[in-house]
Amino acid sequence: MKSSLIISVFIIGTLIVIVSCKKPDEVKVEEPKVYTLLQNDLARSMKKASLVMRRLSRAVKNNDWVEMDMWTQELKEGIGFSCVTQYMIENNDISLRFIMLSNQFNSAINKLMLASKNHYSERADLEFSNLVYSCDACHDSFNKDAEGRLDFSDAGEE
Repeated sequence: MKSSLIISVFIIGTLIVIVSCKKPDEVKVEEPKVYTLLQNDLARSMKKASLVMRRLSRAVKNNDWVEMDMWTQELKEGIGFSCVTQYMIENNDISLRFIMLSNQFNSAINKLMLASKNHYSERADLEFSNLVYSCDACHDSFNKDAEGRLDFSDAGEE
């Protein structure tokens, strides 16, 4: 008797829960809002990347392999991941040209890292030039507010 009472209470409870639940077509699901630290930080990241590029320029000029390795790593994280990701978040329509220029940047930075690890001065100079070219090409295409060529010399602001 006691077990049949427990079973009937369980069945009644289950039926009450089923009946009280809304039907799937009545449930309104709102689009979740995703907040990320990457949004609205593109300008700050690019300013930091510009500073790192000037420091990398100085390291390449002086064949400072330790500094070159450090700044290429920082730049790869700063522009290669952070800035590109931020640009993609802020702009829903990403063109094939942007992806190609991003790949060109990553290729140049990887080759520069390899040249610095092997202490190849001429190769480091060439790859740094390719890196600057990839930055200029991307800014020409996507940063309409930029004025002229990017200046990563020591004369730039720090």
